[in-house]
Amino acid sequence: MDKENNVVLFPGLKTRLEQEGMKELQEKNYADAIQKFEQLLDYGYRQPEILTGRLICLMELGKHEEAEEMSLQLLEAKDKDYLQYLHIHLTLLFQLGRYEEVVEMLDEVYELENIPVPLRTSFDQLQKVSRKMAEDKYQTAADQLIHNFEKARNNQDVSAQWQLIQKCHMLDLSPHVQKMEAYLLDEESDPVVQTAVLEWFIKQEIEFPVSIHKMKETITVIPENLQLVDKSEGMERVLQHLQMLEQQNPSLFDLVYKLLYRYMYVKYPIIPDENESLTLAAALQKLAGSYLQIEQPPVSNEEAQQIASMMEEIITFEAKYLTVAEE
Repeated sequence: MDKENNVVLFPGLKTRLEQEGMKELQEKNYADAIQKFEQLLDYGYRQPEILTGRLICLMELGKHEEAEEMSLQLLEAKDKDYLQYLHIHLTLLFQLGRYEEVVEMLDEVYELENIPVPLRTSFDQLQKVSRKMAEDKYQTAADQLIHNFEKARNNQDVSAQWQLIQKCHMLDLSPHVQKMEAYLLDEESDPVVQTAVLEWFIKQEIEFPVSIHKMKETITVIPENLQLVDKSEGMERVLQHLQMLEQQNPSLFDLVYKLLYRYMYVKYPIIPDENESLTLAAALQKLAGSYLQIEQPPVSNEEAQQIASMMEEIITFEAKYLTVAEE
């Protein structure tokens, strides 16, 4: 804003512009007020009341990006008026509905700054309201997503169901637990979407038992004790048999890993035992090798039959996963 010249205002003119700017600000004539403040800034006058006056005008005129840029620059200066600028910046974030940022910023400030009691009380109240608004905002978002999820179920749009549940993963599950538990037990539910729902339970660290009906089995698990699919016990068990492949042929291993993940995702939380893991690893390697036209070592007739059967299942689950989930 500052003009790079040596021109200064007469003291009387500076005082008049400042008084007129404050008067226009008080009367909510923000467009006129900002002109006065910017004139003063152009001539290098950067008193706190001039800076805050322009900042408030920007906010009231709806120039939010410019207001945020200015307030951040003032905060970076860390001068004696830092707390005053902080208060305005937090007010701006609150007005913009960025409640989580208000909460996080105050948490950081409390760790680093010694806030005077009257201002601390004001900040505490602002943080309390912001936290509540953030929770309400998240809950409203979750309610809308679950409403859309139910519409997608009625329309048998499993891809939309999966996408909507993915968006729910960072939102509070508790108001929708019963509805999601019923979905996990519904024989008509899609297994890929069921896994997305289960991963929501896992991310929310649900401590009570949850039952899932999948692949004609009903399994009860405690989500808090489970890992997400990519870190699950079943994945780790199969990957142990593929360590050599990862070193010898990384390209083939990458394809094998994708096939394994999709297979496990469709079946989760059903995981292979040790014998099944060995057969699954061999089938994955043979299938991926056929895609890349890489010859695999011969096996016995019995093993070949087991591997062929497993390959069919992998192909089926691969197709199922790709018709529902996005990568």
